[in-house]
Amino acid sequence: MSDVVIRCQDLTKYYGKSRGIENLNLEVLEGEVFGFLGPNGSGKTTTIRTLLGLIHKTSGEASVFGFDPDRESLKIRKRVSYLPGELGEFEDKTGRRILKYLFGLYGTKMNWSRVEEIATILKINLDRNMNNLSKGNKQKIGVILALVPDVDLLILDEPTSGLDPLVTTDVYKLLAEKQAESSCTVLLSSHMLTEVEKVADRVGIIRNGSIVEVATLQKLKLLSLKRVDLQFDAPVDETTLRAKIPAEIVVELSVKDSSAHLLVNRNNLRTLLKSLGDVQFTNLDITSPDLEEIFLKYYNSEFDSNQEEKTLTSEES
Repeated sequence: MSDVVIRCQDLTKYYGKSRGIENLNLEVLEGEVFGFLGPNGSGKTTTIRTLLGLIHKTSGEASVFGFDPDRESLKIRKRVSYLPGELGEFEDKTGRRILKYLFGLYGTKMNWSRVEEIATILKINLDRNMNNLSKGNKQKIGVILALVPDVDLLILDEPTSGLDPLVTTDVYKLLAEKQAESSCTVLLSSHMLTEVEKVADRVGIIRNGSIVEVATLQKLKLLSLKRVDLQFDAPVDETTLRAKIPAEIVVELSVKDSSAHLLVNRNNLRTLLKSLGDVQFTNLDITSPDLEEIFLKYYNSEFDSNQEEKTLTSEES
């Protein structure tokens, strides 16, 4: 059995009367990529900052490598590489100079050729002043800062924030290579379901400051919903439309005037489009609903255990 690297038991943090996290229970195992998934404001960053000793818990217990973050945060940070959701403000210095300074704080020699290699992959000029960089390019500096050091634990808080899809793909490829080479543990915070499911071994789903559950990849597939918007050139009859679409693949269907809105599991999109073959619509949009909407559908009675069984049956067929 793998050792537990991160453990939280009833971990709670309040900011005055405002809830940050409450009775949060979590275990992250050695060598795994653990996705920390939740909407913005759900408590992901509060949890991470508490684990690093950057803020102190209100109650409960937490440990990283067996160390208490409130009393032994320096022992923890020596073994951790941390990419915050927002990099701090820097004076008018180049990315290269900032990296050299921050790497120097580790007290060990860094592989600068690896720095240059990642910078080339991410297409970032290290000799430009940070103040002149876009949010995305600043984030690339943060990615280099996180992925180069030889550490036991990577904590990445929304690592792809501000990055375009192609760069995001490169970042997760670099992360996978890093983890495969070093077998380090990774705690990856995100509100993007489609990103986390590509790299995580397990996922802790946080909502309103508490862990709702720890999900397997199979459970993540149940959360992979798509919103389908249909436009018609005249008001549409809901009963007629429903008769054409298999009820078991639809999580939600609503009709208003000349538009229809559906929510389906992405694995059922092919079936849905086939069922719409003779439906005369003028426009069709397929988008990903935000995570909070997915959670509301999944954890509320509207998306109950019967729907899970229907989705699983559809996937297996």
